Amino acid sequence: MIAALNVHTGEVVGQCRDRRTQADLVDFMEKIALHYPNQPIHVIWDNLNTHRATSVWDNFNLRHHQRFTFHFTPIHASWVNQIELWFGIFSRKVLRNASHTSTDHLRQRTMTFITNQNENAKPFRWKFAGYTLQV
Repeated sequence: MIAALNVHTGEVVGQCRDRRTQADLVDFMEKIALHYPNQPIHVIWDNLNTHRATSVWDNFNLRHHQRFTFHFTPIHASWVNQIELWFGIFSRKVLRNASHTSTDHLRQRTMTFITNQNENAKPFRWKFAGYTLQV
């Protein structure tokens, strides 16, 4: 699954794919561009290799009139990305102790979960203020 969270509304846009390649991610980002057609978009990513292909994202951003700004979480700190909170909820409610009869069954349950969550979407109440500096 590839997913994006609108931190202002709590809405999730998700897509199930057989793999997680650079091409899959670009296709998903095209979906995001269509979903939010007229506004600047800030994308917060961890340091996964498919996120770091600068030339791919430079070309993507050119096609979309420089509407995208890409931010990267520090290495080993993807937990500061709010989509990771959503993935945790998804894991507990859809994957934990689950028995799926097929890949299609898992995809169907995943997309149903996203649809149901979006019907009552709310942003996370983000409370992490950072760590105090140690001198």
